[in-house]
Amino acid sequence: MGVLEFNVWLDTAFLMLWIFVILFLIFHFTLFITTGRFRKAFIEGNWPEHDSRPPATPKWLHGFHMLGIIILAITGMLIRFPVGNRIIVRDIHYFWMVVVIITLVWRVLYAFFSKTNADWREFTIGKKDLRTIGGVLKYYGYMSNEKPHVAKYNVLQKFSYLLFLVLMIVQAFSGLALLTQTIPLINASPRDLLIGWWLGALAGSTDLAGWGARMLHYIVNWVFIIMMTVHFYLAFSVDIPCALDFFGLKEMEVHPGGHGHDEPLPAPEVAPGPEPAM
Repeated sequence: MGVLEFNVWLDTAFLMLWIFVILFLIFHFTLFITTGRFRKAFIEGNWPEHDSRPPATPKWLHGFHMLGIIILAITGMLIRFPVGNRIIVRDIHYFWMVVVIITLVWRVLYAFFSKTNADWREFTIGKKDLRTIGGVLKYYGYMSNEKPHVAKYNVLQKFSYLLFLVLMIVQAFSGLALLTQTIPLINASPRDLLIGWWLGALAGSTDLAGWGARMLHYIVNWVFIIMMTVHFYLAFSVDIPCALDFFGLKEMEVHPGGHGHDEPLPAPEVAPGPEPAM
């Protein structure tokens, strides 16, 4: 299979996969309506309870991430399928690449070293999380109305956030490896520094190594498009209070000790009254 045929195969495979995901989400939203969850949430206002509200800094960083990934995905596709002024599209792509990388580093440093909200533990997956995988899948699959909740994020959210982190690192590495402009002070390009000296030797040339990095970058871009599609669907259907709070449209109600599902909080214990006189 030649390079051109491989590119066409990738385009077709990922486009069909994206269409399948969209059709599945339409089916899932149909179940959201027919099972009564839509009425219970959007009409009756009975949303799953939340036990915390995200601080301002992670919200802003997440907003830049979201905007940056959307712009990078769109401009990446415009570079892959040239439309309009390609130089301007590339400049926009490079600018937001830098923004997303800086924001990613900032968010990771915040997670570990923030003096007020070092929240890296909220994304770790422990034994309790792993035991809830089946229950969470049943909840989102409409086989149960109980959504296990042992922490701020459920186990699928944690998996997806950690996957986002890994993919963003891979995308940043592969994207920088596509830059062939020579840096004057070191007389080498980012491609030479990142992949030319090792992958180039393995592949037979730096150009072949660059082709591999380009294919990886393109594949991960499609993975981001698919994951963002699912992320937006879930945010604006089953978890709209968090989305509204995130965009500053409506403050999310917080219930300390909330369970993250539809059950009401347990009633507070009432102290026993005085015993009747004998």
